[in-house]
Amino acid sequence: GPMGAKVSTVMSSGGATSRRGPPTDFAGPAAGRERRLDIHVSAAATGELATGRAWERSVWRDARVLIAECPAPHLAASIESALRTVAASVARDRGWQAAGTVSFSLDDRSGVFRVIDAQTQARGHDMPLAEHDPIAPHVLEMRIDGCGDRRLPCTHLMVCGATRGEVLRRAYRALSELPGPAGVDRAFLLNRIASRAYCTGLTGTRLDQAVG
Repeated sequence: GPMGAKVSTVMSSGGATSRRGPPTDFAGPAAGRERRLDIHVSAAATGELATGRAWERSVWRDARVLIAECPAPHLAASIESALRTVAASVARDRGWQAAGTVSFSLDDRSGVFRVIDAQTQARGHDMPLAEHDPIAPHVLEMRIDGCGDRRLPCTHLMVCGATRGEVLRRAYRALSELPGPAGVDRAFLLNRIASRAYCTGLTGTRLDQAVG
């Protein structure tokens, strides 16, 4: 909602600096190094807030998220812990009575991040669906749009595995064997998943620059 635009929490990974207010030019992640991460927050009847592991929106196309994964590749534990702490404080500040999602933009090199959105209601259809802690050590959620026709329903695939490598292999096979006409995103996704850059853990804008 409109409230989401006004929240900005900027913090270094060490937690040394924390400040609220409108983001400034230098406060946000550097262009080209941005990662997008979601922390799901659930509120218990007792009023206690629980936060889940970070989900990363790791593969994008035309401002649409095609792959979200958990855990986020090579995300420092100290940064994930800071994201979870800030997500809980945002939920507390707003008096959330139900589950919600706090989204962050992170500059991977400096560890600077900021809150870019906070929603309690069901998320839009362009968002990953995963709402809870992962059901396996590694989880990948893929979205494939209907063939060229945006009005056709899109397909969501949830792939689980013991390691990220296993999940990527299973995701590639599942995409290759997807029945029906190939969606507009299938070739794009196959190319991304097979790329060395993505396999080594590059995501978001950093992945786009590496693969082109």
